[in-house]
Amino acid sequence: MKWEQKRLDGCVSSNGKPYIISLKKGTVNKLLVNFVGGGMSWSEETAARPISMSSMLMKKETFYISDVSSTVLRFMHVGILKANDPRNPFNDWFVLNIPYVTADFHIGNNDFAYRSLNGENKTLYHHGEKNVAAALAVLKTFFPRTPETLLIMGVSAGAFGCVAHAPVIRNIYPECKNTVVYSEGSFIRSFLWKSIVRDVWKVNNNLAAYIESDDLIYDLFRYARDNMPKSTRFLHSNSVWDAELAGFMYKMNHGKKEVCSQALREFHDSLADTVTKLKDELPNYSYYLTDYGKKNDGTTPHIFVGSPKLLYGQMQDGVSIADWLREAVEGNLKNVGEKFLP
Repeated sequence: MKWEQKRLDGCVSSNGKPYIISLKKGTVNKLLVNFVGGGMSWSEETAARPISMSSMLMKKETFYISDVSSTVLRFMHVGILKANDPRNPFNDWFVLNIPYVTADFHIGNNDFAYRSLNGENKTLYHHGEKNVAAALAVLKTFFPRTPETLLIMGVSAGAFGCVAHAPVIRNIYPECKNTVVYSEGSFIRSFLWKSIVRDVWKVNNNLAAYIESDDLIYDLFRYARDNMPKSTRFLHSNSVWDAELAGFMYKMNHGKKEVCSQALREFHDSLADTVTKLKDELPNYSYYLTDYGKKNDGTTPHIFVGSPKLLYGQMQDGVSIADWLREAVEGNLKNVGEKFLP
């Protein structure tokens, strides 16, 4: 089984370069739709600071991936996306992989004007929704039949996007009886969300109407719940001292992208509060929380499924993410890391 790439005509990355997706044919009647992550932009300041090789080498403050080349895309197919790996519970599945290059959690509809650090007038193309729509049009041809099981998942920024687009993807296969939505590394609480989705990303009105609080993933899960069958299973995983998310959250709320003790505590406590609310309010919701890999600075890893060590290791309560996911897809939901909740 091999990965194939497809350039989507009329679609662009945040910097205007071509947009590419990848697909892999399987051998069973099961389908995985994956949303990739890679930061975000919500202001002129953040728009002017995309991730680049030079910025990483000089350790400058950056916020988002601006494009993905064909060569780079090949290196994304690791962990849960790795083909021909017998350990992978989804090895034999058909897969659509949706890269993330629009800095808008895959849901934007705006051409955002900003000035670069060297004074040039530029545009950041928040075309997330358009790119996903084009990818899903390809999906209809790539996998036209009703899947026995449909798994819609995403990590980091893609973890927000997969929940937002889950109802549309499910509607492509209205006869599917087994649908699972898995969001990994998706939590940032900020008073800025309502303004960002309406004024910067210009998210469609149906979705924007649900963004009412400072808790974006909570609002997105409510949106998916209200627009999907009651049988849908919702999965949610996070490391509880996530350095990446804590840094973004602190920047949004306090103006500095740093991972100090206050940033970690605010992230940890508000994450526990949100998971508790979702557990109480969403039917068929299951979480996996862990402090595995905690460093001396008090931080934990950001995402799991791209790392074989984290994906297959028994990080919490003797359970691996791979086994937790496999069992959930088969209908056996379990919560892992209950000790982190109040």
